[in-house]
Amino acid sequence: MCVVSHAKTLAISLGLLVSLAACTTVSPPSGNVLKPNTAWVYSSKGWADEAKTVYVSAADYVTEKHVEYLPESWAVIMDLDETVLNNVIYQVEREQRGEAYSAESWYEWTQKENATLVPGAREFIKTVNDLGGHVAFVTNRSDKEQLATENNLSKLNLKRNTDFRILLTRASPKGERDKSDRFEIVPELLEVQGYPNVKTIAFIGDNIGDQPNTIGDYRFFCIDQGAMYGEPCAKVPGPGE
Repeated sequence: MCVVSHAKTLAISLGLLVSLAACTTVSPPSGNVLKPNTAWVYSSKGWADEAKTVYVSAADYVTEKHVEYLPESWAVIMDLDETVLNNVIYQVEREQRGEAYSAESWYEWTQKENATLVPGAREFIKTVNDLGGHVAFVTNRSDKEQLATENNLSKLNLKRNTDFRILLTRASPKGERDKSDRFEIVPELLEVQGYPNVKTIAFIGDNIGDQPNTIGDYRFFCIDQGAMYGEPCAKVPGPGE
């Protein structure tokens, strides 16, 4: 029988631990490093404060403007993603894996119904409703994602007919990303619901396409989403604007 002394056993064990530590000390993959603007949206108080400031400005505007209209005769049209729903976790997960956006991964994300609220969105929506206006959501999420989107909003205590009246998604697979036609039918849909002659007085979004292509008697308010995707409406997206 082979007998090994306690001291020799300890020496061998320490040697193995050192060798294992050397083998497991590696640099993290580049995919684990977030882009600066994504990190800003994900963890910066500055981004949250900026979003709240935009929503306060929008609330001040509708508070002043609504007196020109009868109750329930005006509306605000809002984008969803990065305007009401915060999907930065999706972006973080993609970047940490070193992967870009894909329609498949985005669909999987929406089905989780885990988006959170953009700071200030809830308070603004409440202001619009308290003042007698309507909230309509016009999003480029596909119609295949509509049910999960409404569920996600409901989890965040934003409910149809209480907090918003309309949610227009993009028809799949060939629906236009241009929102112009959907913007135009919002008053028609409100009329069907019993609210005729409704005027849209404000648009809120994070991309250039979240407002009409034509000039009108409305204001557009831009939420800075750090240029994570699309054509951001912020003049200088991200921190330091």
